[in-house]
Amino acid sequence: MAGTVSGRDFALGIVVGAVAALVLGAALFAAVLRTTDIYSLGHWKLNLRTPFNSMWMNLGYWKTSDGQPVQHFDEACLGLLREILTTAGILGRSSADDCGAKSRGAVSVLDLGFGCGDQTLALARFIQPRSWQDFRYVGLTLNGSQLQTASRTLYRELASASDSQALNQASFKLFRANAAKPTSWDAAIRDAVHALADEQFAERWLVALDCLYHFSPSRKPIFQLAAQKLDANVMAFDLILNEQASWKDTLLVRIVGLMMSCPLHTFLTEDQYKDQLVECGYDRDQIVIRDISGSVFAGVASYLQRQDEALSQYGISIGGFKLAGRLFDWFDRSKVVKAVIVVGRTKVKSL
Repeated sequence: MAGTVSGRDFALGIVVGAVAALVLGAALFAAVLRTTDIYSLGHWKLNLRTPFNSMWMNLGYWKTSDGQPVQHFDEACLGLLREILTTAGILGRSSADDCGAKSRGAVSVLDLGFGCGDQTLALARFIQPRSWQDFRYVGLTLNGSQLQTASRTLYRELASASDSQALNQASFKLFRANAAKPTSWDAAIRDAVHALADEQFAERWLVALDCLYHFSPSRKPIFQLAAQKLDANVMAFDLILNEQASWKDTLLVRIVGLMMSCPLHTFLTEDQYKDQLVECGYDRDQIVIRDISGSVFAGVASYLQRQDEALSQYGISIGGFKLAGRLFDWFDRSKVVKAVIVVGRTKVKSL
């Protein structure tokens, strides 16, 4: 019959189709190569050395102890942690005190949003317990990639440190968990966190470096757990609403907050913030909220602009961080929000 296709013709059609697909693919590949300059600047990727020296991520503290501007991101990020520890009384004010904290006995820490490991290691080194048996650290993060990176960083440090300065792996536990919702934690996380309240730890701290304004529905659940279950003091970097802000700026910053995946009313005034801490179990007379906006917003906005200009010479863009830089510049100019260090201590338990 005229409409019948033989097996030979069918096989030939498959072969011809496959060859045509290969030819088309080769042509497209050649076209891409011809439009790509292999002698351009894309080989910057081949010149990176890994692992990176640092993977810090916070807004940074952009002044040195003597008031000079900080030029590098990792130094500013470390500086913010140092300022928090200084405000909490763990470090002294002079730079000579940076090598370690005052002798404080056994310390336990619940660290929220610990990043990629730099913060964990720096915090442990700043606190410098008498022995690693006197130190317990539990870190929580929502980001699985950061958990993996932090774990590698910590294990690499454990493997490379000399015996005299070696960190104790048993002192550190890192988890992926939603710190804003303690009721969502599994048994392993709950047990690790509750162990921080062991009586051997005379001093207990909740640490939150540049993450609390993202907590949904609010900061209250983790503050309540820290104060009431762990009897832990709190030291944090956070953003609060300027009580002098106009209603227009207040509305705008709330919209911006929603775009940043923050709850609608995440930005509290200083009085509202203190009231929330007191409600959760902290002593009003022992709450410090220190405004450091002048050492934060302008510095990070300027750095992002400089970094974008520097990288653009190699055909690299900082992408979405450009918009972040404009936002921080607006924060600096409008004063609608304040960058603050928060330190709170729990109420003394009655006998």
